[in-house]
Amino acid sequence: MTQSISLKVPAELDHPFFFPEKETILEKECYTGWNGSIPFEAFPYEILYYNNVVSYAPWTKGAMHIKELLEKWKGIDTECSILFSERKVGRTLGLMKQGIGLFLNAVFWMHGKPVVLNDCRVQIESFNNIPVNVAERVSFILARPASFHSYRQLSELFREFEKLYVKFMIINKNNRNV
Repeated sequence: MTQSISLKVPAELDHPFFFPEKETILEKECYTGWNGSIPFEAFPYEILYYNNVVSYAPWTKGAMHIKELLEKWKGIDTECSILFSERKVGRTLGLMKQGIGLFLNAVFWMHGKPVVLNDCRVQIESFNNIPVNVAERVSFILARPASFHSYRQLSELFREFEKLYVKFMIINKNNRNV
């Protein structure tokens, strides 16, 4: 039997787009190890971490999980593309929220850090392996997450990030901590 716990959204993750409510409920046992089926837009590992609840910390082995995050994005990308081509823009917000969450996870985790939404611009700009103007582009996407232009921008960010990830893995292939 799983135990659900109610947790406050920590200051580090306080962002109205992702957390309109100030509390969230998680099933603690689901996060003791890696679980690729978790909806990443909710940043569950980070919520537990910032609330001092012992759980798995995927950013400690972030590069190992990035490939899976990129695969999840490809499915979301396909769905968004179809919805935009059918002019069903109203149905894209949830998918875009997942996609933005995946992207932020990928960027932060590759740099060995848990996601910080509060002032994430400063955090992101301190990283080495990021697409050009990523902070401004993420701000643009968050300002209008259901627009076609934001979708294209997010899709392009993922494409650029994937190239940087591959380069990062090649450079660090002999480093067992990656």
